[in-house]
Amino acid sequence: MGTAVLNVKIDEALKERLRHYAEVNNENLSVTTEKLLLLAFEAAEEAGVSEEDIDNQHTEEESVTPFTPKEIKALRKILKKRK
Repeated sequence: MGTAVLNVKIDEALKERLRHYAEVNNENLSVTTEKLLLLAFEAAEEAGVSEEDIDNQHTEEESVTPFTPKEIKALRKILKKRK
């Protein structure tokens, strides 16, 4: 299994709780964070939390087709006129 870097912004108090938990369990912050995230996912699965419950705004990225060369040429022409 490979590892990946995850940069997140969290409340300072939560970070201190993580640090304290790691220290008490003789773990580093990375191991503790990974362990607690896995436990949270397991608990969510056991509780029957679905994707619908988490993303209640039903947001999705729209698939957008790129501009054709003809459209790019037309845009350049319009932008050139504005200068």
